[in-house]
Formats: sequence, structure tokens, C-alpha cells
Amino acid sequence: DHDSIVGVAPACAQILARTARQPRATLAEHASSARVEGRTWAIAEIEPADSQAPAAGLNDLVSVSSAPTRAFAVLTNAGVSILEKQRPVDMLRALLARPALQDAQLKEFIAAYGLDETCAMCFTILCADDYALHAMSMQVLNAARRILFEYGGVPRIAEAAPAASGFAISGGGGGGVGDLAAAHRPVVLLSGRHNGLAMYLARTLQSVWAKPATVSKPDHRVSVLRMHVGIPTSDLFDVQERLRRLQHFISNNQRFVPDQLNQMPLQQQPADNSRPSADVVATCWQTEASSLGSLYDLMVRTIEVISFLCLLADFNLPVIGESISEDQRKLLSGIPFSQLVASETGRVACKELILALINSQLKQHVSIDSVSDVLSKRCSSIFSASDVALYKALEYLKLAAEAEEGAEVATLASEALALLTGIAATLSAKQVHDISDQFEALGQYAAVATLSLACASESDPNNEALAFWNDGAPENDPREAIYRKRMDCYKCVIELLDKRRASILNAKSLSQLPNNDALFQFALYDWLLANDQSALLFQIRAPYIEKYLALEPRTLEKCDMLWHFYIHENQFGKASVVQRELACSSREDFDIDLARRIEYLSLSISNGKIAIDMVRGGQTRRMAREVSEEEEEINELATLLRENEDQLEIAQVQLEIQQQLRALGGHETAARALDRRLFTVSELYDRFAEPLRLWDAMLLILKASNHDDAQMVEEIWFTILRTVLDDSQRTGLMAVASKVSQLGSRLYPSAAAFPLPLIAGILVELSQERPDEYQPGYIGDTLVHANVPHWAVFEALNMLYVKTATASSSASSSSQDSVRVAEFLVREISALTTAWMDSAQCDNSS
Repeated sequence: DHDSIVGVAPACAQILARTARQPRATLAEHASSARVEGRTWAIAEIEPADSQAPAAGLNDLVSVSSAPTRAFAVLTNAGVSILEKQRPVDMLRALLARPALQDAQLKEFIAAYGLDETCAMCFTILCADDYALHAMSMQVLNAARRILFEYGGVPRIAEAAPAASGFAISGGGGGGVGDLAAAHRPVVLLSGRHNGLAMYLARTLQSVWAKPATVSKPDHRVSVLRMHVGIPTSDLFDVQERLRRLQHFISNNQRFVPDQLNQMPLQQQPADNSRPSADVVATCWQTEASSLGSLYDLMVRTIEVISFLCLLADFNLPVIGESISEDQRKLLSGIPFSQLVASETGRVACKELILALINSQLKQHVSIDSVSDVLSKRCSSIFSASDVALYKALEYLKLAAEAEEGAEVATLASEALALLTGIAATLSAKQVHDISDQFEALGQYAAVATLSLACASESDPNNEALAFWNDGAPENDPREAIYRKRMDCYKCVIELLDKRRASILNAKSLSQLPNNDALFQFALYDWLLANDQSALLFQIRAPYIEKYLALEPRTLEKCDMLWHFYIHENQFGKASVVQRELACSSREDFDIDLARRIEYLSLSISNGKIAIDMVRGGQTRRMAREVSEEEEEINELATLLRENEDQLEIAQVQLEIQQQLRALGGHETAARALDRRLFTVSELYDRFAEPLRLWDAMLLILKASNHDDAQMVEEIWFTILRTVLDDSQRTGLMAVASKVSQLGSRLYPSAAAFPLPLIAGILVELSQERPDEYQPGYIGDTLVHANVPHWAVFEALNMLYVKTATASSSASSSSQDSVRVAEFLVREISALTTAWMDSAQCDNSS
């Protein structure tokens, strides 16, 4: 007698394929029968002896275990028969073990389960544990490897996507893992070999991925919470062993991850363009290689994180956690295993736990070398050589703090500094700040500067931060992060100078700071200027001071320092240029008033003259070629000097206008406008002098511009002198003489602004109107007091006399007036001649 046992199970591969095409697809099943001897009395499932064995589930595809997931005992009158459920991987293993395996059979299996799932099963076979590997023949292992490399497929562009630039990754299996939002972009479908690896890796990690890596459990003996590893070490070891076998397989099959720069041989594109271009194929392989590399990195990182958690368990994590602050313990407790592996938060958590482990061992007087050796061997990516150096340096600093002799402190601090400068590029700004505080507490101020500047330099080998600063610090620039880190490093030095002003803020200490970092020098100069320590810049002979003061953003203080620096360095020509720029500047933030602008112009003229004298004084000691160059320099300085003198004259007119406006009252807005910049003579005349009838200023403008307009100047002079004469509060002709003397001393010998014949004629006319106030010699004395020489006055009066005499002889109707004017001029010339002779005698006697 016999019975037939029927086994039924969901056809997982078919269900998944149908669901991918139609979410409401019908289910499918596999069924098979087995013949057993005798009549069946009972059937029971055999519980696995290993309590940690994976739980049975409906989807056999997700299993990565070497042992069958389920087994059943069938009790018959003939005995007990054991039936094992065959998973897809078991069926593949049996297929590969056949002596005469046909390619058609492999293709049929791949068609049934899909290429991705078949490759995932191959990884399950190749990465089985040692017991399962011994039970399998080499034929099975070689066949599984053959499937991966011969049937594993190649990355390609999705058929529905147009061949255009730009690629979006897809992992196959009905769903993409990249940016599929842009439908117009080509989608790279990765190979079944890649997707099988991703599936196997995900299924291996599934048992621990979402679990908390660390948990807090109450310790009832002391009523406190203590930190423990949250995942059983047996589960961790099981996952780690699978990953190590996978790593071993990939390492022994280097062509599994193609080189992104040296791709597999590419076939030439046919003439009919039926195949993708070489560039498209290369891009596909590059995309796959990049993704495979990321998966490999994830695998290695996971292996080391597991080693680290097991190490914490070995070193008694509950005790280690006692050295962690309460707040930090709350952050670390409950952190998921996935974050510990794949997030920045997890990396920081690992660093904190390592530090706690080392501190715990140091308290037990265990050398850090022994701890670091274990960490380096078991989890090198978490605890690198730079970490070893860091913790050794921290140990030296701790010993230095406990040392009593100064020499021992200096030695330990020096050893710590040597280690830290060697890993400066790996230190964060916070670490530099904390370590600098320790050096400062030990009195090792030079070490603070050395470490901070080394970290700033090593973290920016291409000097991108300086370029970012020179470009004006544009927004949303990737270089800004580097710039911020360097500035944070510099802050350690500057804060030290600020705290220790009394002892180290002096020229000697500043001169000892490294001066090969321009960005640090600029930050230091900024701080010195902000703290009224600008005098130190000249005392320390700062190497970048000229460049710093000339760069934007320029301030009035920096510009003043720049020309002072040039004078300090005997570069008077450059000082003259800067002073002229300040005088002519129209920047409102400089807030330079007109009087100061005139001062800058005067200084610029003085320094320009000194520069010319210095260049000329050195010509006799130089070669002919150098003399020629210096002649060119002299010509440039002379041109600048002339421009400055002309500009100064106009600026003085501008000042005159400003003073007149303020004297008049009600024109403060216009007066303040004259402070903002230097105006041209045309602007001064059109905007201020002419509309406001500032007659004196109009004459000064005519002199500065040398504008010859006889009718205009006559009108101006007549208006000025007539106004003075008609003013009842003034003293008539005496006031007129005073006004002429005042203006003449500023305008003579300008023929455009102070025409002697014209002014003499007006004085003759006004004198005749006031005969009771007139005294002989009045006109000559008035002009002589205006700094006009006697001979010039004589020529002017004689010209008037000749003109008057000629007019009297030709016009009989006015002969009487002309004769009277001629007689008046004779008396003036006579009085002038007498005064001239008296003046000459006085000059001879003196």
C-alpha cells in the first residue's frame, strides 16, 4: 500500500510578475506530489532545532538561508518519511547539479523566475555557509558563477526611452531607484547581475536593518538605565558571515565590478544605427559600475559596524556608557542599525562611542595603542589611522595636564602637536577649537596658532577659500563651506589674542605667527582694525598689508592706512595717488567733507613733489636704461602733480562757494552737497554760482577756467563794486578799495578774472561819483594794495588816459567830460609815479 502526498505553495515569481503588470492580478500556485509507503496516520511540521532560524513565510524568494525553510514528518504504518519544501533556490541548486545541464533548461528557469531573482539565488548558493558548500559539488558552484557572468545581462537604455543626453538609473524588477520623474530622460536599466546582488544584500540585511543598534535597559541594582547592544550578537555574526562570504566572492572576481574608466570592449556601431552608440553603452556601464561600487561600500561598512558593535559588547558597553553624558546617551540609545551604517548621524555616533570606549580603557590604565590596534584591525573605516593619531594626541595632552614639570609639559604638548598636524586635514573646526583650548590651558600658545593654521591649510589644498574671498563671497557658492571652516580655524588664534591681550598682543608675538597664509593675515588685520590696533600692522611689517588695504571692501580707514603705509615705506608717489583718489572719491560711505578733500589734495601735491625729487636724486647713480625708466616715472608724477594743482584750485573755489552759501543761510542742503564730491568748474558755475548770484565765486571760476568773456567779467565787476558803493552801511570808496584789494590778491594776474584796464576804468567812474570821498592817488593805491605792481598799474592808467584823450579829440559834444577825466587820470598817474619812486627808494635803502 502507499499514499500520495500533495504539496501546494504560492508561485511567488509568477505572482510578483503579474502584480508588476496588473496590481489586481490573480494568484498562482505550484503543486507536486510524493509517494510514501503505507497508509498515512499523521503529518506534522518539524520545528527547527536552531531557535534563531528564519521564520517560515509565504515568499520563499526572500530566504538567504542554506537550509530548507520548512520540513514535514509523515507517519505511516511503514515508518516515518521526511518531506522538505523545495524553495526556488533549492530547485536551482538541484538543476545545476544535473550531470548534463542544458542551456535550454537554464533559460527556462530564468524565464520562469526572472533574471534578477535567478542571479539573487546564485548569490545565495555561492555565499552559503561552509557546511552547505561542502555538501555542494564544484559543478554547482561553477554553474552558479557561470550564470552570473554569462547570463547576468548588461546595462542598457530602456526601450521606451529616447536616446538623449542625461541618464536616470533604474534597478529593474518593475521599479526604478533613480529619478524617474523626468519621463523624457533615458532610463538605464541595470543588469540582472547588479539587481540580484542588490536583492541578496537587502535580504541579508533585512533581519537587522531596522532594529535599534543600542538600547537602554534598567539596571535594577542601582536603579539607572544602562546602554546595551540592541541586536543579539548571534544575529550580527550570522549577517556578518554572509556579507564576508559575499565580499570574498566579489574580491576574487574583479571583473564583477567593471572599471568605470576601462569598460568592457565596446562593439562598433553598425551603419544602420541599430545598436546604441559607444557613448551610450559606456555611460550605461559607468552607471552600473558606480552603483555596484556603492553596494560594495555599503557591504564593507556594514561588516565593520557589526564588528564594532560586537567589540562594544566584548568591552562591556554598559560600563563604557557610564562615561557618556546623559544628553549624549539619549541621542545614542535607540539609534537604528541602518543609521549607524548609512547616515552622517551614525558616523558621529560611532565616533562618540569610540571616544567613550577609549576613555573607559584609559581609566583602567590600558594603553591606547592596544585599543587602537583592535579598532584598526576590526573596523578600519570607522576607526582610521588618523583616529589613532588623534586619540594618541589627546592622551598626550591629558598626561601633560597631569604633569608637574614645565619641561615635561612642553615635551608632551610637542608630541601631541606633531601628531595633530599630521592629521590636520581630517580635523573638524570643533575639534580644533576644543584641542586649542587644551593647548591654551597648558600655556602652549604657539601650538594653538600652528595647529589652527595647519588645519585651515590642509583642509583647503587648492586655496579655494581665498579665491572665494577675492571674488566677493558670492551667494550659493560651494566654496563657502571651505571658507567657513578656515575662518573657524582662524578664530581659535584670534580668540586667543583677544583673551591674552596683555601678554601676547604685541609686535613681537604677532611677528612670530606664520605669514604664508594670506587669508589668515587678512582675518588678523580685520580684527586688529576692529580693535583699534592698526599701529601694530606697521610695527610687524605685515607681508600682505599692501594687498589687504588695496582690496575690496575698501573703507576710509583702510585707505588712510594705505597711504600712511606707502609713506612709511618711502613710496611717496603711490601715497600721492591714493590721496588723490580719496580727494576725488564720491563714495558716500567714506563721508569725506570738502575741507578734508582739500587736505588730501594738498598732501598729494607735497608727496608728489617729494617723489619727483627722490627719483631725480637717484638718477646720477643708475645706468642709462634705468634713468630712461625713471624719466618716464618723473613725467607721470609731474602730470599727476599738475592735475592735483589744478584740482586744488577748483576745490578751493568750491570751498569758497560752500562758505558763501552757509553765510547766506537757507542753503544748507546745497552746502552739504558740495561735501559729497569735487565738482568741475562748469558744474560749480551752472549749479551754484550763477543761479545764486555768487559774484565773487564767479570771478574765481573764471580765473580757474581761464575763460575770457569781457562782457561777462565787466558785468560781474561792476555789479560787485556798485553794490559795495551803494551799501549805506559801508564806507563808500574806502569799502570799494577794500573789496578790490581783497579780490585782486586772489585773482591777479588773471586777465580773464582781473582785467586791469576794466577795473581801473570802473574805479575812475565811481571816484567821480563821490568827489567828496576821493583822494588823489586813490586808484593807484587801491590796485597796488591788490598786489598789482606799480608798472602794471601805470600801464593801465596810461592806457585809459590815451583812450580818453583820443576820445576827447574826436567827439566835440563830450569834450568837456573827456577833458575832466583826462585831468583826473593825469593826477592819478602823477600820484602813482610819486608813490612808485618812493617805494623804489625804500627798496634800495633796504
